[in-house]
This record gives sequence, C-alpha cells and structure tokens, in this order.
Amino acid sequence: MSSEHATGITDGSEAAPSQRAGLGALLPDGVLPLRYLGMGVYLAWIYSVHFGSPASPSSVPGVTLEPLFLISNLVNAVTLITCALCAQRLHRHPHRGVVPWAAGALMAVGTVLMALPEGTVSVIGAELYSAAAITGAIFTGLGLAAIILLWSEFYAALPMRLVALYYSCSFVLATLLHFVIMALSGPAALLFTALLPLVSAALFVGSMRMIKRQQHATNQSERQEADEIAYVMGRSSTQRWSFPIRPMLLMAAYSFTMNFCRTTGGIVNDLTMLGVSFAALVVLVMALFFFDRFDVRYLYRIALPLMVAGALFQPFLMDGGLLLAGIMLNMSHASFVILTMIVLSTICNRYGVLAIWLFGLTRAARVLASVLGSHVGVTAWNQLDSTGILFLTCVVVVFLVSFSMFLLNEKDLETTWGITPLAPHKETAGFQSSLEGTCAKIAREHGLTRREEDVLTLLAQGKSVPRIEQELCISNGTAKSHVRHIYAKLNVHSRDKLIQLVEVGGEGE
Repeated sequence: MSSEHATGITDGSEAAPSQRAGLGALLPDGVLPLRYLGMGVYLAWIYSVHFGSPASPSSVPGVTLEPLFLISNLVNAVTLITCALCAQRLHRHPHRGVVPWAAGALMAVGTVLMALPEGTVSVIGAELYSAAAITGAIFTGLGLAAIILLWSEFYAALPMRLVALYYSCSFVLATLLHFVIMALSGPAALLFTALLPLVSAALFVGSMRMIKRQQHATNQSERQEADEIAYVMGRSSTQRWSFPIRPMLLMAAYSFTMNFCRTTGGIVNDLTMLGVSFAALVVLVMALFFFDRFDVRYLYRIALPLMVAGALFQPFLMDGGLLLAGIMLNMSHASFVILTMIVLSTICNRYGVLAIWLFGLTRAARVLASVLGSHVGVTAWNQLDSTGILFLTCVVVVFLVSFSMFLLNEKDLETTWGITPLAPHKETAGFQSSLEGTCAKIAREHGLTRREEDVLTLLAQGKSVPRIEQELCISNGTAKSHVRHIYAKLNVHSRDKLIQLVEVGGEGE
C-alpha cells in the first residue's frame, strides 16, 4: 500500500499539498462555518435531557422516571427503523424542507411537556399531567429520529476531512452547552434546552443554503466542493445492499457497555463529560494540522482499551478515581462514535449507500442497546452486591472484546465494513466484475473522491469532457479539474493509459 493510502479510508484530499496548510486551506476564508455544527446542538440536548440536568423530565405520579426515557428511546428506534426501510422514498420526497422545522418543534414541545413542574399536578390533575409527560416522550422520540437522519445525511455528503473536523467540533460544542445548562436554574435550563432542537433545525437549513451559495462562489475549489456535496445529497440509488449486521452489533456492544457502566458505577459527576471533549480535541487537531498522517484506525486502537480499563477499574475506585474511570469511559465511547461517523459517512459518500438506510439501522441498534444496558445496569445495582457487579462487569467486558475481535478488523475501516452490494436480478453480472465495480475498486485504492469516481467511469466508457459536463451537470473547468486529479492519482498521462488501467482492474502499474 502506498504512503498516500496509509490513512485507511480516504477521500483523496490528502494528496493535495494545499490541504496540508491547516485551517486557512481547509475552510472558506479561514472561518469555521458554524452552521455545520448543528449536530453538536442536538447532542447537547441528548446529554442534558437523557443524562441528567435541571431540564431532565420531572417524575410522573404513579410512574417512575425511567419509563419516559424508555418510551422516548423506543419511539426513536422504531422511527429510525421505519425511515431506514423507506429510505429510497424518503430520499426522493419533494417536501423535505419542512422536516427540520417540524422535528425541532416536536422536540422543543416534548422537552417542556416531559419537564412540567410537579406543582402543575394540582392544576391539571395527575392523569393529564401523566398524559402530557408521555406525549412529550413520544414527541422527543419522533423529532430526534428526524434530526439524527437529517444531519447524518448531510455529513455523509462531506469529504472525510470535513466529517472529522465538524463532528469533533460538534462534540466539543455539545460538552460546553451541557455545562452551561448545568449552571442555569431550573426554568432557565428548561427553556435553554427546549430551544436547542429549534437551533439545530435552523443550523441545518442554514447549512443547506450555504452549500447553494457556495455553488456560485468565485473560488473554483470552493465551488467544486459545494457541487460535490450537493451531488451526493441529491443522488438516488436503486442498488440494494446487504444488511449492515457487523457495524450494528459492534455499535450496540459499545453502547450497551457504556450505559451499563454508567448505571452501575455511580458516575454522576458532570466532569466525566470532559472525556468526550478530550477525544474530540484529539481528532480536531489531527483533522486541522496532521490529516495527511491521520489514520481512523488510531481511534479504534484507543477506544477498546479505554473502555475495558474504565469498566474494570470502576468497581475498585472511589471519589477521584471514579471520576477518572468515568472520563476514560466517555473518552472511549466518544472516540468510537467519531470513528463510526467517519467510516459510515465515507461508505455512504463513496459507494452510494443511502445514509437514511445505513444510519437509521445502525443508530437504532445503538439506541436499543443503550436502553438495554441501562436496564441491566440499574437491575444489577439494585440486586447485586459489589462482587456480583464486578463479575457481571467482567462478563460484559469479555463480550465487548469478543465482539470487537469478530465484528471489526482494521481492513474493514478501508472498505465497506462487510456491507456488500446485492444484484437486482438473479442472473445479472456481479458488481465487482462490472465496469462500475472496477472503477469503484480503482477509486478506493487510489483515493479518488466519489465525484472523481463518476468521472473515471465516464472516461473509461470513452466519453468526451463535454459529454461528461452534460451528464454530471458540471462546468467545463470543474470537469477538466477532475480529469487532472484522476490522471495524477492514477499516475497516467493519457486516456489510452487510463482505459488500459481499468481493463486490467488497476493492477497494471
């Protein structure tokens, strides 16, 4: 494997010298587009509502606090799965512009309904109070599923480096917002938290408008990047893929372990959230200044040891030691979540997998595993002594390590993580033996972007640059720029040499 592929999954950007110049070369005018950080805003909502803050749901007469989270999470998981099964129809829906606002409104109203002051019971009655809280849980589950899929679809259209940059920034932002909420009084914290989903929706709409404006920018590289993002978000695909069982199971294993440890170790100190920021800051620095040497496999290599260490040390530690274990667990979980976002986004971007389908299924697995992990952890805390909790923790860790060994190897981080294309008809030629499959293989091996892969396929079909402009709806300058990048990355200097390379499947160098 050549040095330019040492980063594992790539988007081809690390081959350009200008991309090594840090923040100024990476961002338009050297300014971080804050609109892209809407994912961090809804993450702050999750931290504050689900993990405890003055804005967390109030207790319901006759109903414990846990069922509200159970209802919200189950509605969220069912909605994600339903959207995944209807991914192609939703992707083509002509009225999707209203979805972010509707999702934000549902979450905002739901947040308030779940956290009505207990004094409201005497005014509206216990039954209506309970009904309002349950309705709020349903609203938050529905709205959160939509917000998750909207932002996942957007991130899946970004180049790998921008995914790493914006997602790590989002984690830092979410941690800061969570600390702000914790410092506020009850009513102020509730109002602030309820507004977060609406802010996230506004940032999503603003991000989409920013892309449209950049498509008409005078800077060619900025315009080309915006064109590619718009193309990836707008394309549709009838290609069916195998069920993403391996990423689903491994993501579920990490979420189960994290939530089990959170509920058995008494980790209630908000300073444990610093672990999230530590992991995100490491990725942020690498994305800004060392991306040509950044390897997503590093995140995998630190996530598992940190999770195992935090889980096993936790039963033996008290006070400050318990805080350290919590930071390790949060750093591990954040590292793994950032890793999966980068890998899954790249799979969607490069291979045309619908983000609604892939993220809907994998996120649903995480949600259900989180609920199960919390339930098992609470049950163990209430019924087992310290020895029993330690034994159960060891069992959970053994399962996590086993899942990690069998469900992911470092080779998976360079490909599609076991997700393979299914032929639409029984007797059709296999994808890998087709021209498109060969070009996809070459693109993966040489770090071509998804758009460059499309241009490569058309070049291999013998189509001229003007014809490529028409079919891909791009300008002449953009098309020629793609061709130059393809020739440079494949180390060829003519159309004939390129076609010969495709004919031998990229093995003729």
